[in-house]
Amino acid sequence: MSSEGEIENILVSLKNVKGVHGAAIIENFGDVSYSSLPKWVDPEGVSAMVALMLKASQNTTKELNQGKFISAIIENEDGRLLFSSVSDKIIVVIATRDAKLGIVNLKIDAALEKLKD
Repeated sequence: MSSEGEIENILVSLKNVKGVHGAAIIENFGDVSYSSLPKWVDPEGVSAMVALMLKASQNTTKELNQGKFISAIIENEDGRLLFSSVSDKIIVVIATRDAKLGIVNLKIDAALEKLKD
């Protein structure tokens, strides 16, 4: 795993993408490791919900014989929640509806590669 400074740079880089409100790295069991989320977002609440969604996604993927879970996008009226699993952690991005998913996904992929190191 990258150093603390590198991880903070990864989160800031994600947050700097147009349309991204913030990002966080969460332990699989729901604790927030690192966060660059806006003040209006409760990191503990987001981490608990994302950990539950990850577990449900992993179970669904397994039940459908679709291999290992990689990532998910939850879309709603006002935005998107993207999350991806990396090692024993989850990277979460909160974005607006007009955020360019291609760019966000490229940044997430780059972040995942750095976090693997």
